[in-house]
Amino acid sequence: MATLPTLVELAEAGAHYGHHRSLTFPKAREFVYMTKNNVSLINLEETLKGLEAARTLLHDYRAKNKQVLFVGSKRSLRDIVKKAAESIDASYMVERWYGGFLTNFDNFAAQIRRISEMEAFLQSEKAARLDKKERARHQARYDHAMRFLGGVVNLKSMPALMVVGSATEDTIAIGEARRMNIPVIAITDTDINPSEIDYPIPANDDAPRAVAMILTALVSQDESKAKPGKILEGRVATPAAPKKAETSEEVSEKPKKAATTAKAATKKTTKKSAK
Repeated sequence: MATLPTLVELAEAGAHYGHHRSLTFPKAREFVYMTKNNVSLINLEETLKGLEAARTLLHDYRAKNKQVLFVGSKRSLRDIVKKAAESIDASYMVERWYGGFLTNFDNFAAQIRRISEMEAFLQSEKAARLDKKERARHQARYDHAMRFLGGVVNLKSMPALMVVGSATEDTIAIGEARRMNIPVIAITDTDINPSEIDYPIPANDDAPRAVAMILTALVSQDESKAKPGKILEGRVATPAAPKKAETSEEVSEKPKKAATTAKAATKKTTKKSAK
């Protein structure tokens, strides 16, 4: 099991910086350690506590093969949230949140099925016989649908859990999840009401590096489902390939090669001394 980030690592990533004191939500003060220069500083011990509870919940849902939806429409966090979702084969929505996606899920499920139909049509012989302009029109419709709904094409039913990269940015998605009784894990800054989040993780959602560190720890516990590699600042770092094990023949040949090299060196030394 991957360990949680340390307090020092979170602080170096800027996870402790909140908003101005005048913008701090009253119920968020329970996560504030102190105020310095009129800026609320988040208690990172509360961050680790919320992160531990959230990743335990995520692990349980994934172990039961329940659908998980990652949401992150904030521009600076889109790639980070997408990589986190892809690392555990979860669905994601990062370009924008479609209003009514959860409350009117049956309608969107039909749109998702049409994406598969469009893809099959574009690969068919019928599409190949279309003129260039008509085929480009179908391709443009497919590309537009994939841009906004491509992350949920494998979502076959209503998600059982939602993970949000920034609670401040995706309040509409959180509201729909609450209405449909879907538990929400979200990174909450000091300018939002944390009581509306089932599993809040207090941290600075304006620091991409801090969000990447938190999401890395969140998904890395799910070892049975997660793919190799870790998320860091929106990139996936793949671990180095293990060294190839030596065969018994290669091991036995090593002393022979060493002896041959030693004899050659002795001959060179003898020739030089003779000269």
